[in-house]
Amino acid sequence: MTIRAEYDRAAADYDRRWARYNRASLELLPLVFQDAADLGRVVDVGCGTGNVLPYLAESGVQMRDYVGVDLSADMLRVARGKVAAARAGFAAADAGKLPLREASFDTAICASVLHYWEDADAGLAEIRRVLRPGGRLLLVDWLRDPLPMRLLNAWMRITRVRYRRMYSRAELRDALVRAGFRVQVEVRGSAGGPWRLIGIHADAA
Repeated sequence: MTIRAEYDRAAADYDRRWARYNRASLELLPLVFQDAADLGRVVDVGCGTGNVLPYLAESGVQMRDYVGVDLSADMLRVARGKVAAARAGFAAADAGKLPLREASFDTAICASVLHYWEDADAGLAEIRRVLRPGGRLLLVDWLRDPLPMRLLNAWMRITRVRYRRMYSRAELRDALVRAGFRVQVEVRGSAGGPWRLIGIHADAA
Protein backbone atom coordinates (compact mmCIF):
# COMPACT_ATOMS: atom_id res chain seq x y z
CA MET A 1 0.00 0.00 0.00
CA THR A 2 1.29 3.48 -0.88
CA ILE A 3 1.39 6.43 1.52
CA ARG A 4 -1.39 8.05 -0.52
CA ALA A 5 -3.64 4.98 -0.24
CA GLU A 6 -2.90 4.63 3.47
CA TYR A 7 -3.98 8.20 4.17
CA ASP A 8 -7.01 7.97 1.89
CA ARG A 9 -8.12 5.05 4.06
CA ALA A 10 -7.28 6.84 7.33
CA ALA A 11 -8.86 10.21 6.46
CA ALA A 12 -12.28 9.72 8.05
CA ASP A 13 -10.82 8.81 11.45
CA TYR A 14 -7.57 10.78 11.31
CA ASP A 15 -8.55 13.84 13.37
CA ARG A 16 -10.01 11.77 16.21
CA ARG A 17 -7.15 9.29 16.33
CA TRP A 18 -4.35 11.87 16.21
CA ALA A 19 -6.05 14.78 18.02
CA ARG A 20 -3.48 15.07 20.83
CA TYR A 21 -0.48 14.81 18.53
CA ASN A 22 -1.92 17.27 16.01
CA ARG A 23 -2.65 19.90 18.65
CA ALA A 24 0.75 19.57 20.31
CA SER A 25 2.63 19.74 17.01
CA LEU A 26 0.74 22.84 15.84
CA GLU A 27 1.47 24.59 19.12
CA LEU A 28 5.11 24.80 18.01
CA LEU A 29 4.16 27.05 15.08
CA PRO A 30 3.60 30.30 17.04
CA LEU A 31 7.00 29.81 18.68
CA VAL A 32 8.71 30.10 15.29
CA PHE A 33 6.62 32.96 13.86
CA GLN A 34 8.95 35.63 15.28
CA ASP A 35 5.81 37.55 16.29
CA ALA A 36 4.59 37.83 12.69
CA ALA A 37 1.03 39.20 12.77
CA ASP A 38 0.40 38.59 9.05
CA LEU A 39 1.75 35.59 7.16
CA GLY A 40 0.65 36.98 3.78
CA ARG A 41 0.01 34.33 1.13
CA VAL A 42 0.38 30.89 2.75
CA VAL A 43 0.99 27.48 1.20
CA ASP A 44 0.52 24.50 3.54
CA VAL A 45 2.51 21.62 2.04
CA GLY A 46 1.18 18.30 3.29
CA CYS A 47 -1.93 19.92 4.75
CA GLY A 48 -3.69 16.62 5.48
CA THR A 49 -7.15 17.22 6.94
CA GLY A 50 -6.61 20.98 7.08
CA ASN A 51 -5.85 21.57 10.75
CA VAL A 52 -3.34 24.39 10.22
CA LEU A 53 -5.76 27.01 8.86
CA PRO A 54 -8.32 26.89 11.72
CA TYR A 55 -5.48 26.75 14.24
CA LEU A 56 -3.92 29.91 12.81
CA ALA A 57 -7.30 31.63 12.80
CA GLU A 58 -7.82 30.64 16.44
CA SER A 59 -4.37 32.06 17.24
CA GLY A 60 -5.29 35.43 15.71
CA VAL A 61 -2.74 35.21 12.90
CA GLN A 62 -3.68 37.05 9.70
CA MET A 63 -3.13 35.90 6.12
CA ARG A 64 -4.24 37.05 2.69
CA ASP A 65 -4.67 33.67 1.00
CA TYR A 66 -4.21 30.01 1.87
CA VAL A 67 -3.49 27.02 -0.36
CA GLY A 68 -3.33 23.51 1.09
CA VAL A 69 -1.49 20.80 -0.85
CA ASP A 70 -1.64 17.08 -0.11
CA LEU A 71 -1.25 13.76 -1.94
CA SER A 72 -4.43 12.27 -0.46
CA ALA A 73 -7.71 13.26 -2.11
CA ASP A 74 -9.68 11.91 0.86
CA MET A 75 -7.66 13.97 3.35
CA LEU A 76 -8.32 17.04 1.19
CA ARG A 77 -12.04 16.24 1.17
CA VAL A 78 -12.05 16.39 4.97
CA ALA A 79 -10.02 19.62 4.88
CA ARG A 80 -12.46 21.33 2.53
CA GLY A 81 -15.32 20.42 4.83
CA LYS A 82 -13.87 22.27 7.82
CA VAL A 83 -12.58 25.42 6.09
CA ALA A 84 -14.95 28.33 5.56
CA ALA A 85 -12.39 30.94 4.50
CA ALA A 86 -13.26 32.46 1.13
CA ARG A 87 -9.64 32.69 0.10
CA ALA A 88 -8.71 29.07 0.81
CA GLY A 89 -7.94 26.59 -1.94
CA PHE A 90 -6.64 23.04 -2.12
CA ALA A 91 -4.64 20.99 -4.60
CA ALA A 92 -3.81 17.28 -4.79
CA ALA A 93 -0.09 17.12 -5.59
CA ASP A 94 3.30 15.76 -4.61
CA ALA A 95 5.54 18.07 -2.57
CA GLY A 96 8.27 17.59 -5.15
CA LYS A 97 6.04 18.89 -7.97
CA LEU A 98 3.95 21.75 -6.63
CA PRO A 99 1.46 23.10 -9.20
CA LEU A 100 2.18 26.68 -8.10
CA ARG A 101 3.90 29.70 -9.58
CA GLU A 102 7.45 30.65 -8.69
CA ALA A 103 7.87 33.25 -5.94
CA SER A 104 4.11 33.43 -5.35
CA PHE A 105 3.91 32.88 -1.57
CA ASP A 106 5.11 34.71 1.54
CA THR A 107 4.94 31.76 3.94
CA ALA A 108 5.17 27.98 3.57
CA ILE A 109 4.11 25.64 6.35
CA CYS A 110 5.24 22.04 6.49
CA ALA A 111 3.88 20.30 9.59
CA SER A 112 4.74 16.65 10.34
CA VAL A 113 5.12 15.52 6.72
CA LEU A 114 8.83 15.77 5.86
CA HIS A 115 9.47 12.28 7.25
CA TYR A 116 7.19 10.82 4.55
CA TRP A 117 8.88 12.39 1.53
CA GLU A 118 10.87 10.11 -0.74
CA ASP A 119 13.12 13.05 -1.70
CA ALA A 120 13.30 15.71 1.00
CA ASP A 121 15.75 17.80 -1.02
CA ALA A 122 13.32 17.96 -3.95
CA GLY A 123 10.41 18.91 -1.69
CA LEU A 124 12.33 21.65 0.10
CA ALA A 125 13.65 22.97 -3.23
CA GLU A 126 10.06 23.20 -4.50
CA ILE A 127 9.01 25.10 -1.41
CA ARG A 128 11.92 27.49 -1.93
CA ARG A 129 10.86 27.93 -5.57
CA VAL A 130 7.31 29.00 -4.72
CA LEU A 131 8.41 31.35 -1.91
CA ARG A 132 9.33 34.94 -2.68
CA PRO A 133 12.89 36.00 -1.73
CA GLY A 134 12.83 36.60 2.01
CA GLY A 135 9.73 34.44 2.45
CA ARG A 136 9.53 32.13 5.46
CA LEU A 137 9.26 28.38 5.90
CA LEU A 138 7.70 27.17 9.15
CA LEU A 139 8.68 23.53 9.56
CA VAL A 140 7.58 21.11 12.28
CA ASP A 141 8.68 17.48 12.23
CA TRP A 142 9.90 14.51 14.20
CA LEU A 143 13.32 14.88 15.81
CA ARG A 144 15.47 11.74 15.87
CA ASP A 145 18.13 12.96 18.35
CA PRO A 146 16.39 12.27 21.70
CA LEU A 147 16.70 8.70 22.98
CA PRO A 148 12.91 8.05 23.03
CA MET A 149 12.75 8.92 19.33
CA ARG A 150 15.75 6.78 18.45
CA LEU A 151 14.05 3.85 20.16
CA LEU A 152 10.75 4.66 18.44
CA ASN A 153 12.52 4.90 15.10
CA ALA A 154 14.00 1.42 15.60
CA TRP A 155 10.64 -0.03 16.68
CA MET A 156 8.79 1.48 13.71
CA ARG A 157 11.39 0.06 11.33
CA ILE A 158 11.02 -3.40 12.84
CA THR A 159 7.22 -3.24 12.69
CA ARG A 160 7.30 -1.72 9.18
CA VAL A 161 5.44 1.50 9.94
CA ARG A 162 5.33 3.36 6.64
CA TYR A 163 7.49 6.51 6.55
CA ARG A 164 10.64 7.47 4.68
CA ARG A 165 13.07 8.79 7.27
CA MET A 166 13.34 10.35 10.72
CA TYR A 167 15.83 13.25 10.69
CA SER A 168 18.32 14.59 13.22
CA ARG A 169 18.64 18.30 13.92
CA ALA A 170 21.90 18.48 11.93
CA GLU A 171 20.37 16.67 8.95
CA LEU A 172 17.38 19.02 8.88
CA ARG A 173 19.54 22.12 9.04
CA ASP A 174 21.84 20.81 6.30
CA ALA A 175 18.86 19.99 4.07
CA LEU A 176 17.45 23.49 4.53
CA VAL A 177 20.78 25.10 3.64
CA ARG A 178 21.05 22.95 0.51
CA ALA A 179 17.58 24.11 -0.56
CA GLY A 180 18.48 27.79 -0.16
CA PHE A 181 17.19 28.61 3.33
CA ARG A 182 18.71 30.37 6.34
CA VAL A 183 17.59 29.01 9.71
CA GLN A 184 16.40 31.84 11.98
CA VAL A 185 14.62 30.18 14.90
CA GLU A 186 14.65 26.64 16.29
CA VAL A 187 12.48 25.26 19.09
CA ARG A 188 11.77 21.81 20.48
CA GLY A 189 8.64 20.26 21.90
CA SER A 190 6.82 17.08 22.83
CA ALA A 191 3.57 15.60 21.56
CA GLY A 192 3.20 13.16 24.44
CA GLY A 193 4.68 9.72 24.94
CA PRO A 194 7.95 9.27 23.04
CA TRP A 195 7.14 11.91 20.41
CA ARG A 196 9.76 14.65 20.30
CA LEU A 197 9.44 17.42 17.73
CA ILE A 198 11.46 20.27 16.30
CA GLY A 199 10.10 23.54 14.98
CA ILE A 200 12.16 25.65 12.59
CA HIS A 201 11.66 29.07 11.02
CA ALA A 202 13.90 29.41 7.97
CA ASP A 203 13.99 32.34 5.55
CA ALA A 204 14.36 31.94 1.79
CA ALA A 205 17.78 33.26 0.85
